[in-house]
Amino acid sequence: MNKSKQEQEKRTMLRRIRHTSLSGNKMNHFTFYNSEQDAHIKKKWEVFFKLRRAGYDCWTEVIFNSGIRMDILAYKEGFWSNYEILSSETSKELAKKVKNYPDVEVISVDIDQDLEDLEMF
Repeated sequence: MNKSKQEQEKRTMLRRIRHTSLSGNKMNHFTFYNSEQDAHIKKKWEVFFKLRRAGYDCWTEVIFNSGIRMDILAYKEGFWSNYEILSSETSKELAKKVKNYPDVEVISVDIDQDLEDLEMF
């Protein structure tokens, strides 16, 4: 995919995000909420940090215009992925949520998962 097409697709996806300062959707800015469990925040930070070091653009706690929220939306070279941290949420609950997500690869990360084997595209 050429750079121009990549940028066009990136802009199309970003138009679907609710742009408010409260939603934590600044690019490459880490956001968490006090209502989140500490372990969830720490794992989200570890994933965010690893993605940034690998050259991904990331948005945390993204809220789309449809009201859907994602832990980490990541973009690199024409490919979108969503990293969901599983702590209190079960795989079954995530599968239900994913049905309403935009067309992105969803990667679940267990709270106890070693990030050495984290899928990155």
